[in-house]
Amino acid sequence: MGTKIHLRAGEVELTLETESPLAVSDIKEFISQVQELAQSLAPEPDDTAPLTTSSGYNGTGSGSTTAPLLLEHTSPQLHVNSVADRLSVKGGPELVIAAAAYLQVVEGKQSFSRKELLETMKSATSYYNQNIGSNLSAALKSLSGSKLNQLNNGTYALKSHELAALRSQIAE
Repeated sequence: MGTKIHLRAGEVELTLETESPLAVSDIKEFISQVQELAQSLAPEPDDTAPLTTSSGYNGTGSGSTTAPLLLEHTSPQLHVNSVADRLSVKGGPELVIAAAAYLQVVEGKQSFSRKELLETMKSATSYYNQNIGSNLSAALKSLSGSKLNQLNNGTYALKSHELAALRSQIAE
């Protein structure tokens, strides 16, 4: 299944297409590159002027247009207990996903270590117990591939489709 992302920031408009799934870090890097390109085309704004970009980025140089960047990221200000509550956590694997969602959606991390995940799970005092922590390896193994990407030894990120679904659940 292919992936297609189309972004516009001011006059900069780019499409990324791939036949393989993209990691969250790849998507964030693409967004960052679009932002950098849009900002490099914009003259240095003063504090009172709106952000503008050259409308002739294709080489025509035909004036300027007001164009705010459309790539702002806002994250909810929630505690991990609230995230777990919104995701209706009932057990260990669900708490792993809630903690991962907290790290990526609320804290804005691109990826997280096993240690960060465990510490975040422990801070969900309404849901965490020692048994859940003892079974973390088994939970990570069962979730890797379906809901989590293992980026390297001990580093994980939510799959893009899972991250998108969790963002909407947390926002409710």
